Amino acid sequence: MKVLLIGEGAREHVLAESLGNSSESYRVYALSSYINPGIMEVVRKTGGEYLRGNVSSQEDVREAIRTVGPDFGVVGPEDPLFHGVADEFRKEGLPVIGPSKTCSQIEKSKVWMRELMWKYQIDGRLRFRAFTSLEEASKFIMEYGGSVAVKPSEQVGGKGVKVVADLQAYLSKEKRSALSRSVDEIGSLVKSEVKIIIEEKVDGPEYTLHVLTDGYSYLPLPLAQDYKHAYQDGIGPETGGMGSISGPGNLLPFITREEYEKTFEIVKRTAESISKETGDTYRGFISGQMMLTELWGPTVIEFYSRMGDPETSAIIPRISSDFGRILQLAAEGRLAKAMLEVVPEPAVVWAVAPLGYPLRRDLASGKEFQLDLERMREKGCKVYFGSIAYEGGKLISKGSRALELVSIGDFEESSRRLESCVKLINSNTELIYRTDIGRGIWEQQDKAEIVRYSYLNRVKRGTLGVSKDWSPNGGLW
Repeated sequence: MKVLLIGEGAREHVLAESLGNSSESYRVYALSSYINPGIMEVVRKTGGEYLRGNVSSQEDVREAIRTVGPDFGVVGPEDPLFHGVADEFRKEGLPVIGPSKTCSQIEKSKVWMRELMWKYQIDGRLRFRAFTSLEEASKFIMEYGGSVAVKPSEQVGGKGVKVVADLQAYLSKEKRSALSRSVDEIGSLVKSEVKIIIEEKVDGPEYTLHVLTDGYSYLPLPLAQDYKHAYQDGIGPETGGMGSISGPGNLLPFITREEYEKTFEIVKRTAESISKETGDTYRGFISGQMMLTELWGPTVIEFYSRMGDPETSAIIPRISSDFGRILQLAAEGRLAKAMLEVVPEPAVVWAVAPLGYPLRRDLASGKEFQLDLERMREKGCKVYFGSIAYEGGKLISKGSRALELVSIGDFEESSRRLESCVKLINSNTELIYRTDIGRGIWEQQDKAEIVRYSYLNRVKRGTLGVSKDWSPNGGLW
């Protein structure tokens, strides 16, 4: 059986590996804009073929489908979904993992997502206002007295989010003025008419739940947590993710079973609401980027219409059942037959990027990497290739996170193991990575306990989700 994988990063390397290791003996074919060495290894091992092309081009994907004649497809990244690549498989009558262009709006448009949650009264929703005028957005920031988060209205690769909290009154005016000045910068990232979305600010530990659905059945995967900021201890610019943790079991050390089940209910209801709103059945991954807050408990920050990266590297290696076959069952509408088994031990992921990432990707491009894969594997580290190409017999960086290193086991032990493995990477540039990922878990447990006390008190008082200065229809008074 032939499967065509669309994408080229570490997430797609993990997906390719799960397909290549399946008992179904899939022949893995791939379409990428460059040759990912990890995906290439799987393609060669399974007797498939590696195709080059634009993964977001419907024409290139149609040509790949005609060339390969796959039995089903897997679309990894969000941009191809936004451009209707999954639709191309379905036009040919082929099963595919990945929602339609219409359904993937849940990730592409933050405004559409918030409006949907309010229309269908889905728990965990935040109050918001959307602005087509950057001037009006700036004016609102200066006049509104509460804490806010300012975001681009569309998915722009994790860029542009700004937050102001009114914790110190004497700094309020200065902070608001600085945030107001950044509105033009945020708005410049967006192509649509609606430029800016301003949400009420919430605080708490973040986590992600990925759910796989065929439109009939829903399979929640283990929780993961992404570490967005570029530098140690969560400072610096936001990135696509500098690492991740998952486990133990299906949970995280700071999220309870009840919170997991509530989060699953929120994500499932959202997928059902998308189908109802669009008339197009949601099929593929839908992932809730969540925060545990005193306002709601499990609270939606945003949704993905695919698996997250690097969360995929923390989740799938912990799945002991045949995940490749699970993907096929979901694509074919037979997900009810899937059995998901997860190892109890947690996983820790460290991403490694060249100097220059994330602000100067031109400086992070074209750098040469060498690594001792055999010794890294002997030490217990799995390696997934991301924004790095096999060119002329060398590994050359493409400007983003080049590698993702994974260790399964106790958090502290895994972090020490990763620290020894990252030393086996050489490059002609300085490397950027965070050694705090997987450490200091107790701090998040303490924070979660404080938040949990507050939102459970709201449950007792019947005030869950109630915020005094925001109107009940999702906007401001």
